[in-house]
Amino acid sequence: MIKNSVKVLVFGIGNPLRSDDGVGVSVIEALSKENLKATTVVSEGVSWIDILGAMIGYDRVIIVDAIQSGGEPGTIYKLSLDDLEHNNKLHAFSSHDINFLSMLEYGKDLLPEKIPEDIIIIAIEAEDITTISEKCTLKVEKAIKKAVEMIKELQ
Repeated sequence: MIKNSVKVLVFGIGNPLRSDDGVGVSVIEALSKENLKATTVVSEGVSWIDILGAMIGYDRVIIVDAIQSGGEPGTIYKLSLDDLEHNNKLHAFSSHDINFLSMLEYGKDLLPEKIPEDIIIIAIEAEDITTISEKCTLKVEKAIKKAVEMIKELQ
């Protein structure tokens, strides 16, 4: 019996020059060194619009980004689109150009049936998203390996 493979895109978002804002990109860099399924692709970008075109043709999209919701820095949240819709504390993704839910709705209007329904957000609580630095703060840096393990289980 041949089992259909789920095509997964893991997309890290953030500015790698703004400390913890770059954690999504840092997770992607760490994940790319792991042994992933052949049907899993990792990519990165600096904005939500980068994701729209990239997600076409995938069954599941896992988005990794920094968040500032008032929690303990380094805390990892696994969120659904409903979580972003219903919990205003968990929608403040960094300083990117447009709200992800709005961008996704535009994408669904422009590309009906091409945007996957299975979208998971891995959000890592940021401590500092304004300092110019290529390194995350210590607590956020420690969360990267945990996020990689979490994503490997979701692929």
